[in-house]
Amino acid sequence: MFYPKNISEKLGMDLVVSSTLDRCSTDAGREHVHKIKCSGDISLVGLWLEQTEEIRQILNKGELSISFYIDFDLCLKTAHIAGFFYEVETIQQIQDCLRALKRFVQFSEDRKTAYPRLAQLFEDLHIDWSLVDSIDKILEIDGEIKSSASLGLQKIITAIKRAERNIIKSSNLIFSQVKDKGMLADTELGIKNGRIVLPVLSEYKRKVTGVLIDQSGTGKISYIEPLELVGLNNELAELHIKKRQEIISILRKITAEIIIYLSEINRGLQKLAVYDFIRAKARLALDWDSHLPKLSNETSVFGAKHPLLQERLIKEQKDIVPLDYLFNYAQRLIVISGPNAGGKSVALKTIGLLQFMLQSGFLVPCKSESTFVIFDNIFVDMGDNQSIESDLSTYSSHLKAAKHIINFCNEQTMVLMDEIGTGTDPMFGGPMAEAILEEIHRKNAFGVITTHFSNIKTKADKLEGVSNAAMLFDLDKLIPLYKLQIGQPGSSFVYEVASNIGLNKTLIKRAKQLTNTKQYDLDALLAEVQSQKEKLRLEQQLINKKAEEAALMEKEYRLLKEDLEAQKNEIILQANKEARNAILNANKDIEKTIRLIQENKADKLKTKQARQDLQSKANSSNVLHQREDELKLNFEVGDLVQIRATNTSGEIVALQKDKATLQVGTITTKTSIKNLEKIGKSSTKKIKKYISNTSYSEKQGSFRIEKDIRGMRTFEALKEIDVWIDNAIILGVSTLRLLHGKGNGILKAEVRRHLKPNTAIHSITYERVDLGGEGISIIELK
Repeated sequence: MFYPKNISEKLGMDLVVSSTLDRCSTDAGREHVHKIKCSGDISLVGLWLEQTEEIRQILNKGELSISFYIDFDLCLKTAHIAGFFYEVETIQQIQDCLRALKRFVQFSEDRKTAYPRLAQLFEDLHIDWSLVDSIDKILEIDGEIKSSASLGLQKIITAIKRAERNIIKSSNLIFSQVKDKGMLADTELGIKNGRIVLPVLSEYKRKVTGVLIDQSGTGKISYIEPLELVGLNNELAELHIKKRQEIISILRKITAEIIIYLSEINRGLQKLAVYDFIRAKARLALDWDSHLPKLSNETSVFGAKHPLLQERLIKEQKDIVPLDYLFNYAQRLIVISGPNAGGKSVALKTIGLLQFMLQSGFLVPCKSESTFVIFDNIFVDMGDNQSIESDLSTYSSHLKAAKHIINFCNEQTMVLMDEIGTGTDPMFGGPMAEAILEEIHRKNAFGVITTHFSNIKTKADKLEGVSNAAMLFDLDKLIPLYKLQIGQPGSSFVYEVASNIGLNKTLIKRAKQLTNTKQYDLDALLAEVQSQKEKLRLEQQLINKKAEEAALMEKEYRLLKEDLEAQKNEIILQANKEARNAILNANKDIEKTIRLIQENKADKLKTKQARQDLQSKANSSNVLHQREDELKLNFEVGDLVQIRATNTSGEIVALQKDKATLQVGTITTKTSIKNLEKIGKSSTKKIKKYISNTSYSEKQGSFRIEKDIRGMRTFEALKEIDVWIDNAIILGVSTLRLLHGKGNGILKAEVRRHLKPNTAIHSITYERVDLGGEGISIIELK
């Protein structure tokens, strides 16, 4: 049950329906939109949502792009009458629909696992697809009957061409003769009623033998069919009659083939209409960044946005504030209080519209991890329902709505009441509102109630399963923040709002003096608590962020230190090994020299030569070590270097004797100059910046070349894009795919403007039209 009758207009669902109609391609699809109903059947709602989600995915991936026209009459009542036949235009429309149906059936069969609901929609169509080929045999692409459609038609068309040639030949001869006599008004032959005529000046019409077919408006020109052409024209007319008769015969034959499958073709057209309807909802979901939530026994919604408000704010280049809310057995009712124009009613309508959209089969603009309960009843009381015809005042109309809600609400009901108890003396309206709240609570209904009454806020604190919530207000700037904070009541900020709109300060001061002192103190205390709580929340966010950054830096520093220590040990081992080899080689050379001297029995010349060879090897080794030492020590501040045997590179920021201080990413470290070697700028591009092995693996595993920023605030999107591109450069990715949507182009333009000066980017282009076009940017990195 859904109350009142105009609940759709109350929640703004009529505008959602209107937006859906705009995205339909056929009138038959629009008929389904007009039949949209909200349902409490969870299995039916689940089917609607799954169908829409599948087609949303198909559209988003560009997997199936088929256009079709189904708004034509199949003449179901007359098609079986003897002698009936479809005209060429209708046959061509049937052929186009058969082609579309064939593609849908083939696609749904091929992708049955990925899109089971689409496969279910197009299953059990019993049509012989060779019918498409049969129509192809008789129809040209432009819809004309092919001359080869039948042997008889082919002969007739040949005869028509021959007759036309004879007429032209004879008419040209007659035209020349009459023209030479100066009897013609025009210089060309004319055609009247499908017959070739001569434009003869009326004063000479009796001198030309033939049949008067017509005259000009002024009567100065007579159109005469020469007697010589009458027989030829009659013959041509008869041929055209025979041609039409043969075409009708062909159309009757193909119509007979179509009628065999007419009922199935009609079912196919109905399925295409349903697809067009679901596709319109999927298009709306893409435009509004809507997702498929989970259906559960608990409502837990994150990042909810009122789609109609979001559309308006985008045009005004403003950001919408997302809404988070929760309904479960521990929190069945939420009582929202706060300033006027602070967003209470918007929050109420957002919750109501998203629930109504969901139960009508629409995907909803919130995060996909959200969950929703399907309610049997949705009862709404919002707006001014006073009526002169029904003799209802504002207050009595609210009481009438409250009566219905109390009589019929239960644990399967969502109740939405805006400004409960208003429209009468607050002294009596407040207690009445409190009694209504108690009764709704007793019947275990779920829902949201907005109020300014203090007794309602107090009652909400006392009732189990009822939570107070506040719309936040910035006391420093005196502006509403439009954020819902559950857990405490909100102040109405009466005087702050009055001051913000420029009301006379003396008047505001006098109003404060007239206010009940206790009530004013309580309201001021609520405002202060709310403000302090928001400041603490922001400060805690900042502290958490800095703590995460410090933890990451400490982790990377520790891993870098461990890596350098391992490299140090490896270098020492290598040096010891090389030293042992050098000593071993030197001993071998000495032994060889001694043996040579002994063998030559101390021959002075041979001995001298052996000593010179040994000294030469020693000198070569010394020169090599000297050059290596010079290379090692020839460093300056600002040099780009790499630590030997590693991929770690950085810039020298300080030199102290045999030590160098390096800046490696965000980390500063010291190492021996002997461990360093110079690298050029081209080499640094090939060597990744230092990231710990663990961090690098994590980034590599979580990185995606495609990023979706639709629905994000501009500054958040730009911040995420910068981090994304930095990680791509670190990981060596060259091509990125950025989904920003088309919409009004604001986000797309800001992204382009932001990325233009980035020197790491080689080019930015749009995706192919069939894969998303201007809604997707392809970023090529250098």
